[in-house]
Amino acid sequence: MSRKNEPGIGYVVSLCGVMSGLALALMFIMGMVPSFEYISPAIGGILIWTIKKQLGVKYGMVSYLAVGFLGMLLVPNYEATIMFLFLLGYYPIIREYLQKIKPKFLQWIVKLAIFALPSVGAYTVLIHLMGLTYLAEDIAQFGSWVLLAFGAAAFVLYDIFLGLFEPFFDKIIKPKIQKRMK
Repeated sequence: MSRKNEPGIGYVVSLCGVMSGLALALMFIMGMVPSFEYISPAIGGILIWTIKKQLGVKYGMVSYLAVGFLGMLLVPNYEATIMFLFLLGYYPIIREYLQKIKPKFLQWIVKLAIFALPSVGAYTVLIHLMGLTYLAEDIAQFGSWVLLAFGAAAFVLYDIFLGLFEPFFDKIIKPKIQKRMK
């Protein structure tokens, strides 16, 4: 028997299904467009964050894993799927906990470490396990530190966007979702 404050199974299934399906579809479609292999997993992470915000961390993480697994099977652009799995899919879920770290400079050090380590791991997997050697050539052409610095700058902008998006979500989007799901 469900409690009065808990959402019904229909709400849970429909919200998780719609948001996960949309995240997967965006990675599939946008992953075919050059330079969108980073934007589509970032948007997918925001959609998974919506599940976490509405239903809790458990449903958010299960949806993240489902989208990541299905992405590996269905999305032709492995770079988009690996970036989703290694960083952009779960970061919006854990960001709330990272925001509690004090002082602020330590918080940013932890956030940038959470960016750098998975990013290096993702490209290691892409190059060595999946055989995408053209990525190694691109990295060598531009320099690994330069690309990591540009990636860190984009990650900081993504983090700032997430901070600005949350109040917008709470005031505009969340009431509309709850109104439609009754």
